[in-house]
Amino acid sequence: MFFPLHDQNNAPVRIIPVISYLIIALCFLAQLYQMSIVFSPDSKIRATHFVHRHGMVPRAYFAGNPDYQIGPPEFHMESDPSVAEIQESSSSEREFYDLLHLKSSALWLWLMPITSLFLHANLMHLLTNIWFFWIFSDNVEERFGAPLFLAFYLVTGMFSSVLHAYLNQASHIPLVGASGAVSAVMGAYIVLFPRHRVTSYFCPVWFFIRRVDVPAVLVLGLYLVLNILSMTRTSGGIGPNVAFDAHIGGFVAGFMFAHLHKALLNVGNTAPTVAQ
Repeated sequence: MFFPLHDQNNAPVRIIPVISYLIIALCFLAQLYQMSIVFSPDSKIRATHFVHRHGMVPRAYFAGNPDYQIGPPEFHMESDPSVAEIQESSSSEREFYDLLHLKSSALWLWLMPITSLFLHANLMHLLTNIWFFWIFSDNVEERFGAPLFLAFYLVTGMFSSVLHAYLNQASHIPLVGASGAVSAVMGAYIVLFPRHRVTSYFCPVWFFIRRVDVPAVLVLGLYLVLNILSMTRTSGGIGPNVAFDAHIGGFVAGFMFAHLHKALLNVGNTAPTVAQ
């Protein structure tokens, strides 16, 4: 098992990775807002609705209905109670009804694949994603350029989210996190900088930890293999709160995007020749 600490650039990055900074800042701002909800009235309802409105909820997304019930089907009411029935119910019953019923909008529904990229389950989830993103993103942003890198991040992140939703259309669990887009950055890195070395902690067993410099292709290739193995052992590509299918989809999308980028550059740089 490798835990990356930093990459060793053959050539130092000469740009300020503005888009990388922006993405990190937006993720932290979203997390701060999520954490602030707990101090508001009806915090349980607001927190639940926030993550179900802006996370990627497969069943709601493919149903195309912005007004939907939250949670597993066994919790759902067969028909909505009338206003009078709600008023006559107990406060706990009203709270339960309000908790399960979400009224969103078509706009937020179709933005789910993007907004979910900036939300995280908790602070540790955020820090882990940002750590991996920061190690590899500056090189990829420099190679692509800021505008293309932003488009790359959003498109591959959306692809990984929609792929997960497509493979789990009956799921009511919201997908949150930048893992799919971060995996895409890693997939692009392995194409663009295969000879770079990554300083990592190597831990084959818990009591044996060494700091080693290993090729990026080994660290990132092992990341992909572990996700594939984990996916084959789980149902629907979802492990314990981990969407392995989104990781794999993002990695493959980033890998293919980088190959296409290199191919187009090679075509553009091919000088015309005249036979004689």
